[in-house]
Amino acid sequence: MARAQPPDPPSQTSTVHTLVDESGAATMSASAPRALDESPAAAPLDDLHKATSRASRTSRLDVVDPRDVADECAPPHVVWVEWDGPDDPANPFNWSKRRKWMISSVGIAFCSVVSISVSAYSIAAVSVENELHTSKELSLLGVTMYTLSFGAAPLLLAPLSEVYGRSSIYLGSAIVFALFFIPQALAPNIATMLVARFISGCAGSTAVSLVGGTIADVWRADERGTPMALFSFAAFGATGIGPVVFGYLAQIKGFRAVSWVLFAMSAAFAAVLPLLLKETRASVLLSRKAARLRKETGEERYVSRDDFERGSIRQMMRTSLGRPVKMLLHEPVLIAMTAFISFAWGVLYLFLVSIPYVFTKVYGFSTGEAGLIYITQFLGGIIGIVVDRYCQRLYHANVAKRGPEARLYTAFVGGVCVPVGAFIFCFTSYSFVHWMAPTIGITILYWGLYLIYLSAFNYVAEAYTLYASSALSAMSFVRNIVGAVFPLFTSQMFETLGIRGASGLTAGLGTLVSVIPFVLFAYGARLRARSPFAQELLRRAEEEERRTRLGEQSRRPSRAPSKERSDVDKEGAAELAA
Repeated sequence: MARAQPPDPPSQTSTVHTLVDESGAATMSASAPRALDESPAAAPLDDLHKATSRASRTSRLDVVDPRDVADECAPPHVVWVEWDGPDDPANPFNWSKRRKWMISSVGIAFCSVVSISVSAYSIAAVSVENELHTSKELSLLGVTMYTLSFGAAPLLLAPLSEVYGRSSIYLGSAIVFALFFIPQALAPNIATMLVARFISGCAGSTAVSLVGGTIADVWRADERGTPMALFSFAAFGATGIGPVVFGYLAQIKGFRAVSWVLFAMSAAFAAVLPLLLKETRASVLLSRKAARLRKETGEERYVSRDDFERGSIRQMMRTSLGRPVKMLLHEPVLIAMTAFISFAWGVLYLFLVSIPYVFTKVYGFSTGEAGLIYITQFLGGIIGIVVDRYCQRLYHANVAKRGPEARLYTAFVGGVCVPVGAFIFCFTSYSFVHWMAPTIGITILYWGLYLIYLSAFNYVAEAYTLYASSALSAMSFVRNIVGAVFPLFTSQMFETLGIRGASGLTAGLGTLVSVIPFVLFAYGARLRARSPFAQELLRRAEEEERRTRLGEQSRRPSRAPSKERSDVDKEGAAELAA
């Protein structure tokens, strides 16, 4: 499933590239180019690269903002290239709303297509099993391979957007994503299918991981609510559309027809993508502007700040992989929320596989009829959006007192809805009970899963602000791994324990896990206070307060975790994504 970054994960610096593609570059100062030294002498780029190397070796990159290092290590005579004033038309924030909506819609549409392809394969798994003469476990491995790519691929490939831009990654990913539906449609054996699913998933997940960043690139914080909500809903709700649309096609024509239709959809999208999408990442646009100035003037001293900070691809990969692992091992709050959302994601994939099993076995539904039950995921997402609006009121009323823990009101509701929905499904899945009864239980369960999804990302994003992208990428990686594993034993679990036993076990575990947000609500602030990352954020806040008191004007935009700053990177997704 495509993983959206829910509205509002906070920003990271340009050297941190994770599943939640940070948009810190989009918040760069809207001021004219300025020099640290107005001397005409040039600062060769190789000197800058040496300084960058020194910075990467000497700074505490795990907790220190590389922009601080840039100011300390930059050679003299550098001219930092930025926007030509607050109204610079080249700044994506100043583009027309029509253009912004067109670009946002492209990303949301891509997210929807990728999400649909997850569940479309799931509903056609029986056809894969029969036509390729394989086992049920191997046919469902196609879901696992696709989901595994969502956990790993963006960590490795998303940093390339800092160098090559979002539009290039979008286009390349869309082409690969579309082309690898062809071997799925023509697959002579299950091995071909699994390899094609994995490669297609890698391409789709990499692109979807950039959608939240694209939205944050073009919309200001106070304008971003609606496009981010649509993105989050596309990531969650579109997964429920796949079986509804493809259920009868899979039943009548088989998985090959489903793959050809998905190829047509994705190929049409890839064909129009170059006409609609423009580069939006500010760091790339400013880098191109600096290169143009160097070419026009013949002077090497024009440099974008992100070019100086970025370092090599190898350094970016090291940061992208290293910091999330460190945070996941040492941050109790992150560990708890990762366990919470990972269980929820496992349940999501458990029901993705078990719904056809239960409704065909208990109620005698055909594949197409069982596919219609997945509309509950769409409905659950809609109900979740409505409930979240009320929880947002509680957040605004209590955030001054509770801090980031005020985001957990949404998690309270979600944590309760998941076991309640599972228990309803457990006690009503009998042939003498109308099929609408377990369907209501599934709707409540999906309602809870959507709220857990939103609250987990929003809470972690607000708790770690500057380091949110690393924290969110660690959380996304683990939940995708868990989601990938669950389909492998779902059928055996339901066959061994029975429908009531398997769903009852899920409900019982959900009840135990639902205490996590309540515990964090009570003790989360104390746990975070012991974190070295939280201490660094506090130091920055105190430093900014001191500067404000003294009336000092910083040479660059404030890096303190203000609301404006935190809102810029609440993208989420999406990871997101993912």
